[in-house]
Amino acid sequence: MDQDMKARNHILKTTLIGAFWSAYSITSVNVAIPAIANEFSSSAAYTSWIITSTLLVTALFVLPIGKISDVYGRKKTLLAGSIIMTVTSLMCGLSQSINAMIIFRGLQGIGGAMMAATVISIVTAAFPPTERGKALGINIAFTYIGLSASPFISGIIVNYLNWRGIYFLSIPLGILLTFMVIKIDKEWKLKEKIKIDWVGAIIYGAGILCIVWGLTNFNKSTISKMIFIAGILIIIYFGYFEMKVKQPLLNVGTMKSNRVLIFSSLASLINYSSTYAISYMMSLYLQYIKGLDPQYAGIVLLVQPSMQALFSPVAGYASDKIEPQYVASAGMSIIAVSLFFVSRFDSETSFAFMLILLSLIGLGFALFSSPNTNSIMSSMDSKEYGVAAAILTTSRTVGQSFSMALTAMIISIYLGNSIISADTSGLFIKSFRTTFFIFSIFCFIGIWASMARGKRV
Repeated sequence: MDQDMKARNHILKTTLIGAFWSAYSITSVNVAIPAIANEFSSSAAYTSWIITSTLLVTALFVLPIGKISDVYGRKKTLLAGSIIMTVTSLMCGLSQSINAMIIFRGLQGIGGAMMAATVISIVTAAFPPTERGKALGINIAFTYIGLSASPFISGIIVNYLNWRGIYFLSIPLGILLTFMVIKIDKEWKLKEKIKIDWVGAIIYGAGILCIVWGLTNFNKSTISKMIFIAGILIIIYFGYFEMKVKQPLLNVGTMKSNRVLIFSSLASLINYSSTYAISYMMSLYLQYIKGLDPQYAGIVLLVQPSMQALFSPVAGYASDKIEPQYVASAGMSIIAVSLFFVSRFDSETSFAFMLILLSLIGLGFALFSSPNTNSIMSSMDSKEYGVAAAILTTSRTVGQSFSMALTAMIISIYLGNSIISADTSGLFIKSFRTTFFIFSIFCFIGIWASMARGKRV
């Protein structure tokens, strides 16, 4: 094995850990919220800021950090991100108040943004175009495993140890990642130094803050809806502002002519908007309607990420040989049809049918995500891989927020303030079916966006 191959293999192993951990950290605490709220005697609404703070900060910083990584070095940025994630994991585990948890989770979001902006950009830069799709496919597999398997892994930790174990057991992973990043013997950055557009970064941050916060709290007040609308207007102004800047944070002029980037990012946004809440809704369905305990529900839900992990490298490899628009659109089509059949679930739905559909959704994810990521990254100049990865992460974060906001709104329409119980199970099933029917419509629209990107240049 030549030195270049060894170096690429080390880079791939390093970024796989980073991909898994940055994704896992976002959702790992979800199942521990009741235990944390109980220990600190905090309300469920206030405790939820443990989740919201990370989501907000990641969305807020990922684009500026993507640009910074392009200018000053992606390896340095990944190293800083792994150190921040490790230290904040320790601090979260040691927290003695809910306020401390929220602060440290917010700081963890900065580390997560650093990792999200660099992991994919480093893989894209390190691998030649003929091998890039397969490498990205493996990377995407670990990202989805982190997102989808975290409730199961964290559930076991909470059941047999304590919620603090979620953070303490992450520390060895962070230390390993830090040393692996240090061993990477190459840096990727611009040869010429350029100024960072800090004014643009502030405008972008304000817009994304309003959008994500507004979506997260969309159903709670009229003010939240107004803040969401204000965020959209600010982002529109951000695009106008960036067109006037000599060294913009985001080159809007170039993006306008980059059809592949625009429609691939739109397809990614639609995909996350219609799929992120699947594990949440399926978890409720399995526990309240089918009577499974959390651990067995988690095992059932592992079917989807297992299929994603199995087929993502294959889909990535296929996107090196076949136009990504065809592979990704096939994946989106499978998800759309599968979600439609999920929208027909009731209390009598068989587990066999359920497992088949979850498997198909996992296959669809794999076929869509790896080629779509390959399209986005390959459509940008190598000098802007960090920004491209940041655009992808922003699509994911906003899509996740929208997915949960829509789900919460539909549940509240059917159930109001009622808890899910035997008396309200029929209403929950109605909300479940409506949610997945709407998600399937989104995915059918996503097929158009995926095909509209055209062929790679």
